[in-house]
Amino acid sequence: MKKILFFIIIILCSSCSFLFPKTFDRKPASFIMQDLWFASTLDYNKNVKYLVNPTQQNYLATSTDSYNEHLISFLKDELKNQTYSKENYKDVDGKIVIPFILDYDLSQDYKDNLKQTTDLDYIVLTKILNANQINNPNYPKYKDLKYRSNVLAGSVVFFKIVDVKNNTKAIEIRCKSAVYDDLDFNFNTNSYEDDGKIATYSSENHLVKKCFKRIFRRIK
Repeated sequence: MKKILFFIIIILCSSCSFLFPKTFDRKPASFIMQDLWFASTLDYNKNVKYLVNPTQQNYLATSTDSYNEHLISFLKDELKNQTYSKENYKDVDGKIVIPFILDYDLSQDYKDNLKQTTDLDYIVLTKILNANQINNPNYPKYKDLKYRSNVLAGSVVFFKIVDVKNNTKAIEIRCKSAVYDDLDFNFNTNSYEDDGKIATYSSENHLVKKCFKRIFRRIK
């Protein structure tokens, strides 16, 4: 029954798009991928261990956020039993080995500590910022990622894998997504006018998931 309803909805939407093409035109979402380190892929060696740190969405996140579930699901599918979290990475006495916060910009002291006190090979670090945060003048380091003023939705997903034993970055990628409210130039009125298109990716959630999928395809 659900499948039948799903197909009916698709047919209705397609019909509306055909009968009212202007109304159902879509504002495109753009995605820009940037390799910030040498292009690389996951290390599929069965003996290596990955620690997956919770995604820092707006600097705060929990392991149950949809972004983390998306990330953890992908890595578990790819790496099977090689992935750990801070909560389940413990010593023989059941104590958590890593007591400090794993920030995306991990300090050298913390890297040295992890190398000396753990048998981890890699740490997966991610961070998500929306358009307002990127454009915030208090964060000048993101000036090369600034959005135009007519942005409807936008987000930047930062993804990094740190090689603990070699003290290097194994992978570092970022994906910038955006939907802009661009105007069309009307030659009859000699002015810019609303193009009448709808934004299908007006939510940062959709954009973030699309970015993650692009990153996953890059590192497989």
